[in-house]
Amino acid sequence: MKEKIFRYRYSLIFLVYCLAVYFLSKNASLVFEWKVIMEDFSVYHDYYYLGKPSAYMPPLYPYYLLLIESIVKTPKWVMISCVLQSVILFFSVLLLVVSFEENAIKKNRYFFAFVGVIFFPPILLGATKISSFALTLSVFSIFFALVLKLSQKVNVKNIILTSIFSIAGLYLRFEFLFLMISSAIMLIGYKKIKYYNLLLVFVFIFITYLPWCIRNYEKTGVFHYSTSLNYNFAKGNNEKYDIFSSENLPYDPAKKMILTDEYLRQNFTDEKQIDQYLQQLNKNFISEHPELFIKNSFKKIGINFLNYYPGNYNFPSVYIMYLYSVILLVFNLLLIYTIIQKLRLRFTFDAAFPGVIFIFYLLFYSVAPLPRYFLLYLPLFFLFVFQNLNDKLYLYLLKLKKTNG
Repeated sequence: MKEKIFRYRYSLIFLVYCLAVYFLSKNASLVFEWKVIMEDFSVYHDYYYLGKPSAYMPPLYPYYLLLIESIVKTPKWVMISCVLQSVILFFSVLLLVVSFEENAIKKNRYFFAFVGVIFFPPILLGATKISSFALTLSVFSIFFALVLKLSQKVNVKNIILTSIFSIAGLYLRFEFLFLMISSAIMLIGYKKIKYYNLLLVFVFIFITYLPWCIRNYEKTGVFHYSTSLNYNFAKGNNEKYDIFSSENLPYDPAKKMILTDEYLRQNFTDEKQIDQYLQQLNKNFISEHPELFIKNSFKKIGINFLNYYPGNYNFPSVYIMYLYSVILLVFNLLLIYTIIQKLRLRFTFDAAFPGVIFIFYLLFYSVAPLPRYFLLYLPLFFLFVFQNLNDKLYLYLLKLKKTNG
């Protein structure tokens, strides 16, 4: 009986997970920008935001919502969207778990790590809301699994799959471009893959993404795949910026006013003008307040490390906020210790890759920190730490057994 339960452990976990997801998704609704985008889709039949063509964010998640709505055609389509994206997340994280388990000294314990990730409350709750979080975490997990596979074995299958999910990542998050570049540099640096193979991958990705960039140029006048960076940068750097709040908006000191999305789209002709205006605000702030810019940047890196976000709407209680911060602070210290220990023993790709990604997380999201950003990388970090502890425990018990035997 015990062997049968163990054999079907992931099936049992999936059953419990689906029940939890269904319960948490029952009251899901469109909120924030998603409601605006979906309403504009129904009017303009294109990707608009507050009545104007937009490249504010990559389009995969809005199109995902449109697809589910067009297929389901019932008021329950929002709940079904949440359930489906949660199921996708389940198997995506499982793929990353399996990739770690394949290289483990002691296998068959990784379902504990899988449960720890997939049922981690912020991840479980985030997956059951209308947000690009679940699909982003899914694509990130698959991408990390494929990069680790490429570091061990380069074949046509792994290269094609990496290309496909890189395209999906670009259609979801602006920062994915930098993740691709960082991963490529490491793969070349460790001589895991030939540079011309990666060049072919990037050419294929560029050609596949080119139509969206052309669309953005034709519709908004900006040859970007996303205009969100300048907007987020303007949120995170101005004289009125509060480093302990996640509800900051861009601020114009000359006009002495907070710049809401509604104001920007009512007072500028198109998104190109908005992008240029916000870019100029950013340049002005850095040149006029260099010390404040540096000071705030270091504070925001500290926020990313501590995962301490006072006043954030995601935390219903101040005690939960403190508990969340303490747990992840301890974990981050353990992660750093594990990376250093692994690198001291052997400067391998498997040890260096999580370290580079961790540094990328700390630095990139200092633009405008939010609680959900660390969660996008948590499965990779958690499995890396778990693998190290699991292998150490196994070797210790094996040594103990030999000593006593």
